Amino acid sequence: MNESWEGFAQRMQRLNPLFELGRGMEVGELKPHLQTILMQVLLTIFYRELNDDDQRRKSDIRYIVEDTIKQMKLLADDKQMDRITSGLLYQGKEEYSKPFEALYYDEIRQSWETQVFRYVTMDELYTNLEMGSSIVYKLTDVAQEMIFMSREMAEEFSITIEQLYSMQLIKNGNFRKATRNLDHLISRVNRLMANEFTFQKEMINNPKILLVEEGMQRADNREEIEKQFEEEKTHFRTILSMIEKTKQRNEEDFIQRELAILQEKISHTRQLHDRFAKLVIQNISNEIKLKAENPSLFWENSLVSFREHYYENWLMKEGAHSLDTIEKVLAPLFSPKNEFILPLDWIWGEQEFNEQQLADVVIEEETEDRAPTQRVTNWDSVIKAWSYVFQYLQTYGEFSLMKLAELPMEVQDLWFEESESIDLWMMFDKKPLKVQVLHRKEETLSDEREILLFKLMMEYPQFQMFEGLKLFTQFDSQAEPFLWHQMKITPFKICVQEERG
Repeated sequence: MNESWEGFAQRMQRLNPLFELGRGMEVGELKPHLQTILMQVLLTIFYRELNDDDQRRKSDIRYIVEDTIKQMKLLADDKQMDRITSGLLYQGKEEYSKPFEALYYDEIRQSWETQVFRYVTMDELYTNLEMGSSIVYKLTDVAQEMIFMSREMAEEFSITIEQLYSMQLIKNGNFRKATRNLDHLISRVNRLMANEFTFQKEMINNPKILLVEEGMQRADNREEIEKQFEEEKTHFRTILSMIEKTKQRNEEDFIQRELAILQEKISHTRQLHDRFAKLVIQNISNEIKLKAENPSLFWENSLVSFREHYYENWLMKEGAHSLDTIEKVLAPLFSPKNEFILPLDWIWGEQEFNEQQLADVVIEEETEDRAPTQRVTNWDSVIKAWSYVFQYLQTYGEFSLMKLAELPMEVQDLWFEESESIDLWMMFDKKPLKVQVLHRKEETLSDEREILLFKLMMEYPQFQMFEGLKLFTQFDSQAEPFLWHQMKITPFKICVQEERG
């Protein structure tokens, strides 16, 4: 069978609920906006579910629909809003409460099948029909899948929301899904940490970036940021407590195994989060220190430079919205009218004063006009530096970042020949890596850790023993950062172990 058919039925079952959302509803002029309205309603229900908010009855959903339509500056009457509300709960007439249906082609059976699904279902934890209360709704797995598909593109969820969602999954006994959800959280923390490292480098190299990057200036609300990190730490403790209680209540082997995997993943995520929090607070401290010790760096220049202020900081970054704007900026520079002409002796005096300065500007601009040369990584230098780490891993099974300072000076110098040698440490801090590179072609490798291992094995055959093993990092949250060649480094270990079958 052609590879394009592989998993085709599953793909269609994921997409059908999106295709069917709002289909067939007669809502007049709201028809073009219907899917957007319903997606926002589903998101609101989802957030309320995460926050244990039981305002998810049909009347609440009707209010969410009304509020969404107002927020989107659309107009609708009561009949249209009632139709949208009921159209999310069931298909067709209310008295039948039919689920939604959609056809899909099953490539294995080679036949057309019918998919039956709902967007919302009764939340048993909050619904008490015996007491005559109304049904409280929650999203089905199908609707959650739609939200997560959009999240992968929008990356809209914060660390706190991811934690709340994991709690909800654990509470409902869905441990595997909770473990998978932590991968999203790990990925998010890693991305945020990479952004912090980049900002840290830029701030050290060019403190004036603090004048431009207003969004990164967090010194004024440091207390709020620290409070947020403390709340997130509390969430991690709550999750671990929930896992421990669940372990005590369930003695089945398969549940114990799933909880052990979940617990290990939580511990790894919490370590990453602690390091991210330390990095953010460290950057805030650096920002305060820079402003306190070097106030002159942040003084606004009284002279306006056309190239810096208008061309680089405005036109190059934001562009011009109309030719009239450009004309207003450039016209005074080329206008033949001069309202005031300097006396001749003033002109000569200014010429003598600016002669050297002008020459410097010309030289600088000529240098900038040269065609940029593409920098190529010298992998020979990178793998030579890393070979000492893997020799240590081969013997002891782990290597601490702190041991870099104990290496001979000629070995330490290798780490500064190529910036990638240092950058790779951050790459190893991602999720654990199972080494599978020996029988692959280099051009098929996208992970930089795998490229490093491939080149190491080609250069030093003794490192082929790492094939099939798992590399992961360990972090001591109590460890203090250490200074190495004017770099402040948070220590962690690279460890190796055999992959469990």
